[in-house]
Amino acid sequence: MEIYEDIFSVVDQYDTLFVDIYGVLFDGSELYNGTLATLSKIRERGKKIVLVSNTSQLSTDAKRGYLERGMKCGVHYDYFVTAGEFLRNTLLYNPEVLDNRCTGGKFSSVKYLFFGNTNIFKDTQLSIVTTYEEADLVYVSSPRAHYGSVRIDNLYDENNNKVCIEEFLDKDWRKLKDDQGRKGLAEFSFLLGKLAKLGKTLFLSNPDIFAPFKIDEGKHLVATQGAIGSYYERFFGGHVVYFGKPFVGIFDFAKQVSSSETDKILMIGDTLWTDVLGAHNSGIDSALVMTGVSGEFFKKMTGKHMNEKLEILSNRIGTKLAYTDQTLKYPTHMLRHFFENIR
Repeated sequence: MEIYEDIFSVVDQYDTLFVDIYGVLFDGSELYNGTLATLSKIRERGKKIVLVSNTSQLSTDAKRGYLERGMKCGVHYDYFVTAGEFLRNTLLYNPEVLDNRCTGGKFSSVKYLFFGNTNIFKDTQLSIVTTYEEADLVYVSSPRAHYGSVRIDNLYDENNNKVCIEEFLDKDWRKLKDDQGRKGLAEFSFLLGKLAKLGKTLFLSNPDIFAPFKIDEGKHLVATQGAIGSYYERFFGGHVVYFGKPFVGIFDFAKQVSSSETDKILMIGDTLWTDVLGAHNSGIDSALVMTGVSGEFFKKMTGKHMNEKLEILSNRIGTKLAYTDQTLKYPTHMLRHFFENIR
C-alpha cells in the first residue's frame, strides 16, 4: 500500500474530513507541529472538518480546552463531536436507545465508577445515586487509581516479565504491577468483580482502550474507559454499552450534526480497531496515520514492508484490542502523518 506524506495527497477526493484528535492532531501533550496551519489550509480549500473524538467530555468543554491550545472553531474546524456529547444527546432525545441496548428494561438511576462529569446527565431521565446497589446502571468515567493514571506501558506480571501492551486485557489485573510496585489495575479488578456479582450493566462514552498522557514530563500510554469495559466483559462476563468509535452510532451522529454525505467523507485516525473499523462499518473511507497509537506499534516493526506491518497490526495486535470478532479492515489510505510538515 502506498504511503502518502500528509493529508494533502488525498484531501481533494472528499468534501468532509472526520478527524480523530489524539494521535492525529495531538500527541498527548501538545499539538503536532504544523497541525493548526494544516487545518486552516484545508478549510480554505472549501473542505468541512469535523473533529470526532472518543473523549467523554461534552463538546463545549472539549472545544474550550483546545481553544487554549490555539485551535478555534470556524478557523481550524467546523464541528466538534465527542462520545460524551453523543451519549448526552441520546439520553436527552432518544432515551429508548439506552433501554433497547441494555438488559432488564427501563432505567432511571446511575452511579459513577470513578469520578466523572455529572453534566452528561443533567435534565435527562437518569438520576445519580450514591451506591452501586441502588443503581440501574453504572457509568464508567475516566479511570484513576488512588495515585493517579495507570500506565500500561510498564506493566509486569507475577514473574516480573514485562507485559506487551496488546496483551494486558487478557491478563489477570490482580497480578499485574508497574515498575514502582503499584497495583492500580488490581483496584479496578476488585471493583468490577463487585459490580459483576451485583449484575450491573456498565455504560461508557470513551471506548478507547488506552491513550497517550503526559506524566512526569514524559508521554505514556494509560488505561482509559474502554479498557475497563473490555475487561469487565472478558473476565466477568459483564454487560457493557458503549458510546463512541468504532460503533456506528457516533458516525451517524457526526453525519447528522455536520450534514455530511457518506460517500464524500474521509475518516482520519490512528487505530484500525476504532477509527478505521468504525468508518468501514459506517460506509465511509478511512486514512490511517503512522503517528499516535499505531505509530508506536509501527516503530517496533523495523525492516518490514508496509503490507506486512498492516497484517501484524490487524491480525496479531488489533484482534486483541478490538470490540468485535469481525475481521479488521485495511484503511483506504495510509498517511505518514496528517499534518503538513512546517520546517
